[in-house]
Amino acid sequence: MKLDDTYLRGVGAWLPNAVSTAEAVAAGHYDADTCADDGYESICVEQDLVAVEMAAEAGRRALDAAGTAAESIDTLFHGGLWYQGAEMWPAASFVADQVAHPRTHAFDLQQQCNVGLSGLELAARLLTAGSGDIMVTTADRFTGNRFDRWSTETGIVYGDGAAAAIIGHTPSPLRIVATHTVASNDAEPVIRGPEFSLETPADQLVLQSRFDHFATTGGLRAAVQRVLGAVSDAVSGVLADAGTTMADLGHVIVPAAGRSKFDRQLGTLAAFDIERSNWKFARTIGHMGASDQMVGLAHLLSTTRLQAGDRILLVGGGAGFTCTCVVLEWTGLGTGEPPVRIGRPAAVAGPVR
Repeated sequence: MKLDDTYLRGVGAWLPNAVSTAEAVAAGHYDADTCADDGYESICVEQDLVAVEMAAEAGRRALDAAGTAAESIDTLFHGGLWYQGAEMWPAASFVADQVAHPRTHAFDLQQQCNVGLSGLELAARLLTAGSGDIMVTTADRFTGNRFDRWSTETGIVYGDGAAAAIIGHTPSPLRIVATHTVASNDAEPVIRGPEFSLETPADQLVLQSRFDHFATTGGLRAAVQRVLGAVSDAVSGVLADAGTTMADLGHVIVPAAGRSKFDRQLGTLAAFDIERSNWKFARTIGHMGASDQMVGLAHLLSTTRLQAGDRILLVGGGAGFTCTCVVLEWTGLGTGEPPVRIGRPAAVAGPVR
């Protein structure tokens, strides 16, 4: 979907302090050989805030970065993977009330790790001339008795954090050039597990066991090919919509998987090398689920001097399967200052968990 006069007005992130993977290995939480393969240096671990409270922190920073008032937010989308702070409860309404205002239209989204970019695309589709801005927030805290961030999935360690983005028509330094989503819903069984359950399970969630079960059905190779095909089609589709090529891109931001999975992701992006990706930063925070792309973008904007015309590719993917890609362009409009704010707690990280 090619877009005109649509801008990423502000980006906010909340990054908890990180604990070193060496510390996790020493504590017996993280296998040493797996740690070496994954390549993570540290993982963000939130000590105090629940997921939606982190989302609200990120949202406030996005407002500040955009230089706009809370009243400008007409609609808010919120999403995450794991427990948000309460059951059978509208998390988006909490975030909207905390960050925007009681009359904001608030909706919870669910598209696994792709909810951040798919929410951004949905927001861009809903914007009309004269409408207010739309905020997209994502957040997760991967703790509790039922989730072990260090071992639930091979090749990924889950980090806590939150992100927020404000989309609108007011010209700003970061323009949304195009978005493109490709779905492969027949890959949904990969992560479903062996059977449905009438009750919420009480045992620990081990995602890898679901993948292992699906592998026994004999359909894994075909499912992997469908997923990789969806990613390839989404990337080629957004580049075509944006009228650009991989060679024209200055940066690419993909999910913060461990090194082996990260390499496979980049392997689907022909002619792109890891030095222009977010890997060096990703390996210090862990996989933040739906927040990876906006957190990665926030870091890029805060550490890199972009030139007018520079383009950035964001690649998102979520179990189900969907892949959403977004091409951004640095325009330098206005002050030319990056519309980004990142927050961290003042205290050092606590115990590994």
